[in-house]
Amino acid sequence: MKILKSAFFTTLFLILLVVPLSASASSTTPTAVPNPTYPGTNIEMKVGDVLYSTKTLGSSFKIVGHVGIVGSDFRVYHVTPATDGGVADSIDSYMSRHGSGETIEIYKYRYAGAANAAMWAKQNYSKVYNYYISLDRLSVMNPNYCSKFIWQAFYYGAGKDVMNKNLTDSTYGIIYPIGFTYSGFSLYDSFKVK
Repeated sequence: MKILKSAFFTTLFLILLVVPLSASASSTTPTAVPNPTYPGTNIEMKVGDVLYSTKTLGSSFKIVGHVGIVGSDFRVYHVTPATDGGVADSIDSYMSRHGSGETIEIYKYRYAGAANAAMWAKQNYSKVYNYYISLDRLSVMNPNYCSKFIWQAFYYGAGKDVMNKNLTDSTYGIIYPIGFTYSGFSLYDSFKVK
């Protein structure tokens, strides 16, 4: 009888000890917060996404194109003539710079480094204060333009020439936005501006 009593109290003690511990542990377990989605979609924004648009001017003919990169704060970092330099737009502000019905394509870099490129863009966009497309060294921050800035983000942030043309920062050249639709990038999805 004494052994039964002792086993009962030991079991009761363990139950009283374990239940409060597990209850407190479950109440403090953090829950994952999902990334925001691209407007009007269920497509999650990811750090390092490269957004490409053809910037059509009312037709299906690709005039020039535009690229930006999603940062860790889910802002889109890019260089635009509208502000004559670098900007950090919310996704809604970024979309407002595009025409209604225009398609924005989401590209993923196939290799490591996109998050580092996004961090570099976030740290350096405000250093661009002059928009101009020129045949200059790729290291030059001013003047600058969208695709050269994103190339710089991958080159300095991730150590990659994403055009796969053995370019360096001392190369004289022009980087075209459409280059981000191939050469190491994969089309992930797209969405339309409303």
